[in-house]
Amino acid sequence: MPLRKLWNSLRRRQVVSGKSLTEHDVVEQRVVKLESSDRCRTPVSRSGKRSSRQGSSHLCRTLLELSPATILEIGVGDGHRTVDFLTGMQETGLSVRYAAIDQFELAGGNLSLRNFHQMLRSLSVRPHLFPEPIVNGLTRFLHTIGSADVVLISENVAEENRQQVMQLLSRISNQRTTILQLQDAHWVKIAVDRSTARAA
Repeated sequence: MPLRKLWNSLRRRQVVSGKSLTEHDVVEQRVVKLESSDRCRTPVSRSGKRSSRQGSSHLCRTLLELSPATILEIGVGDGHRTVDFLTGMQETGLSVRYAAIDQFELAGGNLSLRNFHQMLRSLSVRPHLFPEPIVNGLTRFLHTIGSADVVLISENVAEENRQQVMQLLSRISNQRTTILQLQDAHWVKIAVDRSTARAA
């Protein structure tokens, strides 16, 4: 339907100006239209400046390339990043099982568990939320869901828990699991030793 409106508006301009459109002009208009429908573009504020969440467009594109069936997010921040990438995935027809580990308001976070639920409910997403510390949340995730295709880590892991977290991450990893950690506003792929997971 939007293409029909575009075509009609072009035809009206053609009649008004008396200038005939060349095939190149029509193709160029179609290219512009397709580029503007990019599902993972950087959010732009009303002032025209890029949003502070500009890293979410890169993350969204990465997730679309990976096409995960299950995503585990450790640390949801203000929740907008999650909404951005889940919306992008839904609009391209990808359905995903989403889980998150975060202590929300229990650890002094600005986002409450209830508000995060409401944000995801507006997307018709039924999340599996574990409102507890990382080690406890990973243990419960392992026993309830089992494994994740993508793990997103944006929460700082305490040094005393790092080894235990890495062991748990290796246990929830499968052959196609990608683990991305947010470091200095960039998502960096990290590796875990899956051989220790089988021995644990």
